[in-house]
Amino acid sequence: MINITARGFELKQGTKDGIDKELKRIEKMLPDAASFSVTLTKVRDGYKCDITVMNVGSFIRGEARADRIEPVVDMAVDDLKRKIRKLKTYLVDKKRKGGIDEIADAFAPLEGDISMEDYDQYDASSAEIKRTKKISPNMMTDDEAIVQMEMLGHSFFVYLGLDGETKIVYKRDKGYGLLVCE
Repeated sequence: MINITARGFELKQGTKDGIDKELKRIEKMLPDAASFSVTLTKVRDGYKCDITVMNVGSFIRGEARADRIEPVVDMAVDDLKRKIRKLKTYLVDKKRKGGIDEIADAFAPLEGDISMEDYDQYDASSAEIKRTKKISPNMMTDDEAIVQMEMLGHSFFVYLGLDGETKIVYKRDKGYGLLVCE
């Protein structure tokens, strides 16, 4: 299933057909039937395209910005293809190695404590929440959460560990960090 949404402009049928054709090719790269959500947004300097693939509880997102609509769709599809190839390579390597022990070593403890003085210097009245999302975290391993975070292109990811604890994995300068909620 392909859901195409245009924000800030009217999308022509020819463009919809082109997007549909490109995504049918990507669908062949995936093992199961996938559903696609495409959002095209008119921004100040051109267009933004977000393509999210939902496939058996996992998400992969490709995104791009360009000054015209045709290249922005092509760039987002290319980003999506790159991430799918990266995911397949990861899964093949994981299967070949029988697990990834080196990722566990990359989890370093948090460096330094945050003092109350740090909070006093920040003016919370100037903070404005622009968007609120409700999520239902899925149960997965730490490795699977890292893959999901990378496939979505985010810097952090919230999930339930196999032990039922709520966890947050995030990118660090070298490797990843893990927060476990108590």
